[in-house]
Amino acid sequence: RGEYQVRNIPLVMVPIEGESKDISWKKYQEAVFTIDKDGMVTDFHLALDANLYVAVMNSARNVEDATRRNLILEYVERFRNAYNLKDLGFLNKVFSEDALIITGKVVTVKKSDRNINSLDNKKIEYSRQNKKEYLTKLEIVFKNNKHINVQFDEIEVAMHPVNEDYYGVTLRQAWQSDRYSDDGHLFLLWDFTNPDAPQIHVRTWQPEEWIAKTGEKVYSMEDFDF
Repeated sequence: RGEYQVRNIPLVMVPIEGESKDISWKKYQEAVFTIDKDGMVTDFHLALDANLYVAVMNSARNVEDATRRNLILEYVERFRNAYNLKDLGFLNKVFSEDALIITGKVVTVKKSDRNINSLDNKKIEYSRQNKKEYLTKLEIVFKNNKHINVQFDEIEVAMHPVNEDYYGVTLRQAWQSDRYSDDGHLFLLWDFTNPDAPQIHVRTWQPEEWIAKTGEKVYSMEDFDF
């Protein structure tokens, strides 16, 4: 698109005046600047860890795949930043109108209610939402929390075996906010048919606690028909 990126610029994050030093941001972060042909900065966001970025790029099958992975990682970074910055506008654009969103949580159950799907005194409950339902709830979360910090790790990117415009991204997500924190596995099904406006058709989240204890499979492209 006639633009350049300057990646992995070291930053030291410090709390603003009056803020606690225990805020959830990592002190050390890395940034990305996007610059147009005239040298103007057109975008700025915090970057994924360099080792994650390099690992995904090194898995590219060819030049075209490498170009697409570069774009995917940029949008994954911007997706993460949208939660940290409470940018509902970006999330509204990137989720398709027919997006399927599945979230899970581990809940405690009474002894009398336990069954084969229970683990000790806990079980997992999945919730299916559409785009409007998800963003409406997310807007409330944004309003009720002054600080939100989302971190991504353990990223894997896979091209669909038939439709090369579709990519599945699986990653580990750590969420920390004023009122809530969790750790889980995120799956995103990206559609890059229009590379200037990629869309997310599926977003799933599964608790790490449950995956680790039960060995339950993390969602992937194989679990969805499209």
